[in-house]
Amino acid sequence: MRREGARSARGLLALALFASIAGPSCAELPHVEGAADASCPELRCQGDVLRAQLAANLAHVEGAGEASCPELRSPGDVLGAQLTADARANAKVRTFVQAAKDMAVVSVVIEAQVADACRRMGADLGVPPAQMAPRDEVGGQASGACGPVSAALDAIFLQDAGVGVTLMQPDCEPSGARCSGSCNVELTPEDIVVYCEPTQLSGYCQGRCYGPCDGRCTGQCWGGQCSAYDAQGRCVGQCDGKCDGGCDDTCHERCAGTWQAPQCSWIEWPPSGDAECEASCRAYAAVHAACTPTLVQTRVVQGGEMAARLAATLQANLPALLHAQKALGHRLLGDAQTVVQVGAALPRLVGDVGAHALACVAGAAEASKSASERIQVSVRASSSVTELVGYGFTHQ
Repeated sequence: MRREGARSARGLLALALFASIAGPSCAELPHVEGAADASCPELRCQGDVLRAQLAANLAHVEGAGEASCPELRSPGDVLGAQLTADARANAKVRTFVQAAKDMAVVSVVIEAQVADACRRMGADLGVPPAQMAPRDEVGGQASGACGPVSAALDAIFLQDAGVGVTLMQPDCEPSGARCSGSCNVELTPEDIVVYCEPTQLSGYCQGRCYGPCDGRCTGQCWGGQCSAYDAQGRCVGQCDGKCDGGCDDTCHERCAGTWQAPQCSWIEWPPSGDAECEASCRAYAAVHAACTPTLVQTRVVQGGEMAARLAATLQANLPALLHAQKALGHRLLGDAQTVVQVGAALPRLVGDVGAHALACVAGAAEASKSASERIQVSVRASSSVTELVGYGFTHQ
């Protein structure tokens, strides 16, 4: 697919979008943040959300410093953590904490990439560093750096500078392999007894069986005949009805005592199911997506020295800016908002799962709110620049 756009009247910046250009080599993207290390080609060639930066950025994550939930601050994987004894609640909580933690960290990466790209462009275009100082807001590094650059570009276009831009958009593939099994909870005997319909429940009853018995029933036989009775008239044989007493084999339906190795022929979880866990897992997969790099090629269409400077800085810095804006920020906006929604609902859904798990939910919920806001601010800041050069995601 080929698309063309142009800046006219105020300055003519032609743009051609090619959706199927072959991908560039690693060497073609030396200016993408985190892409310079040849020993880590996935950072350069896959745009993998810069996993190497996750641990380094944890210190900047709001909500991650609570001593009551060290899992939020530490760089380790939370998907295998034991945050509560309730297996099903633990799956929900740990998957949410991991998704919120990663979303918070990648929001810091997005802000940093946008801010760095805009500062470099500003320096190339003569914007004083003081004008690109961070603003006092979430995402303020990005908004503070890109606002003056947007104004500088506007002034350049007024001078009828023209630069052609050819762009290969990034393509991302979610990677949820690590998370895919985290919502699958192995049922405990207690889970089976609690959630199984009595008519579907069976096992060995260490106590008194109230239901069909596959072995010898010692007690009363209701609704059927017993194959043998003792001198007191109690059933001591096979009962083809329901046994009320001891059962030396598999008991069905009810046990006044302890079930041993209970089984359920059909089980249904509570109405909420694992929707929250799956939503968190999808967000995790989105954060850890592998993305092809953004390729930008520029040429001077008209104008003198300023047009050449503009072409050079776009060639050097637009790939990083668009990677942060599209491959990371714009793509993750919906997932970030989903994580916020899960965080708001989770305390009610999991109930009293202990102070540790609830502290982790609370801290992760706060971190996810800040992350969502930071991503939104950073995407707007980047868009204020990229849309001026003829490329705006609203037109995709």
